[in-house]
Amino acid sequence: MSRGAVFVDRDGTLNALVADPASGKPESPLRDTDVELIPGAAPAIRSLTEAGWTVIGASNQPAAAKGRVSLAQLATVQARVVQLAAEEGARFADFRICLHHPNGVVEGLSGACECRKPKPGLLLEAARAHDIDLSASWMIGDTDADVLAGQAAGCRTVLLEHPASAHRRNADVTPTAAMPDLDAAVTWLLSRSLVD
Repeated sequence: MSRGAVFVDRDGTLNALVADPASGKPESPLRDTDVELIPGAAPAIRSLTEAGWTVIGASNQPAAAKGRVSLAQLATVQARVVQLAAEEGARFADFRICLHHPNGVVEGLSGACECRKPKPGLLLEAARAHDIDLSASWMIGDTDADVLAGQAAGCRTVLLEHPASAHRRNADVTPTAAMPDLDAAVTWLLSRSLVD
């Protein structure tokens, strides 16, 4: 029987953003040594799982496509995020990552794709793999692209108003709810809704 899931963005939602070496803006960490979880994020994931939700990560990671780091480096960053979360009892049923960028310079990773948020491909793929009812699901993230991907997939959405990622929001989206961080979002979600 299909059931609902909670899709969760990574950078700015689970782990802290770091200053980009080129732009100076807060962006995804490019080294595993720079990975630091946002306080309360891992316990929030654990709470979702304990409440019966399927929790699936969904993240754009275009740095390799842009030629800035290797795929291996991106993999070590991802492994570190998952490891730190697991150390606090947080587990993911799946973690889907888009490695593409429309202006990428690496063959095979450049050009248009269906998985890069705001497109819903990551969520649709995960829904097929895990028999997820998207209409009973949520997408939680800190950017307009997260909200748009969730809406395109047919999910309800929570926008996290993380101050460091304000440059990735322009108020052109209307999420189901807006919260300050993942901990607050999960507390709200669990207080209002049982697993569908």
